[in-house]
Amino acid sequence: MNADVNRTRTAVVPQDMIRNPHAPRLVAAGETFDVIEVEDRLGFEALGALYAHRVAVGPVISDRRYRRIGFLVPPASAAPVSRQRAVGPRHHGRGAWITVPPSDSEDGPLVWLVPPSPEGRLTALHHVRAAIAEAARTLADSRPRAS
Repeated sequence: MNADVNRTRTAVVPQDMIRNPHAPRLVAAGETFDVIEVEDRLGFEALGALYAHRVAVGPVISDRRYRRIGFLVPPASAAPVSRQRAVGPRHHGRGAWITVPPSDSEDGPLVWLVPPSPEGRLTALHHVRAAIAEAARTLADSRPRAS
């Protein structure tokens, strides 16, 4: 890969990490993808909704350590950069850095729930937003009600 192209998409990392294909990588959002991040329970429910509606799902990351799910979506032209830990969905776009898991790891703190496809498919932003809204309603309806 051309080194100039690589610099626009990958952060500067120690040489030993670059040589280790099993290490996570730090990648710039906003160039080839943005990330919609939610807490894991909402994310798993949203992923189920996407599958139930037969949406072609692109890459999805699970950060088990922080219990977060990240849906890779096409980059938005003016997406906000979220820097706060919030309860609701956060949109990471231009100016944000995302840690992506190694392609061959199935265990560890950072894994692909849906790995990237060779054709580079991403889930449409409107599908992810609709699935998150549906998942939030489902989770709210399933909570026990106080009498």
